[in-house]
Amino acid sequence: MANPVDGIVFQAASLTCDEAAMTGESDEMKKETQYFCKLRRDEKNAENPKGDEHNKMHRAHEISSPLILSGTSIAGGEGKMVCLMVGADSCIGQIISKLIVAPEVTPLQSKLE
Repeated sequence: MANPVDGIVFQAASLTCDEAAMTGESDEMKKETQYFCKLRRDEKNAENPKGDEHNKMHRAHEISSPLILSGTSIAGGEGKMVCLMVGADSCIGQIISKLIVAPEVTPLQSKLE
């Protein structure tokens, strides 16, 4: 079984990612390099300098992200990424580690022993 991996895009050509497994959002998210993501965010902020919260939420999908998270899948395009986190350190690994709990001995089990 392959280890989960989180990474950051350093080259992208029309790259889109299906993040429904991680975020619950069914819309495909555009992925670009960090430079272009910051450039687009700055452009959007210049268009709306007041920082209207409603518009920020409405425009959330207009700004791309450079991160590709474990548990998501590439929907289309091409790109290259650098691995940042692997296995237990990845997003999915962190979620799984929080779900695993040691079973507790109940009072009834203690009495039966």
